[in-house]
Amino acid sequence: MKRDRGFIGLLIILIVALVLAKYLFNWSVFDAAESPQGQETVSYTHQVLTTVWGYISAPIIFVWSKIVWPILAFAGQSFKALIAWGQSIGH
Repeated sequence: MKRDRGFIGLLIILIVALVLAKYLFNWSVFDAAESPQGQETVSYTHQVLTTVWGYISAPIIFVWSKIVWPILAFAGQSFKALIAWGQSIGH
């Protein structure tokens, strides 16, 4: 379930980035990928990102799962408790 949320978030960020690139720079990923140079660039970028992710994925996943996610979960629970407490005082 956690992996699904991470993937969906990544997909949304990618879509927003492509929309912004089209809007701000009038650049289309589809047009760029069709050209031979674009295909070489996409292939090279994929290789670089795969290599870099291979080195940094374990530390990033560790930090996310052991530090960032618990802090966010605690903050969310605290916020919900604060809202419930505020509502109980108001009534």
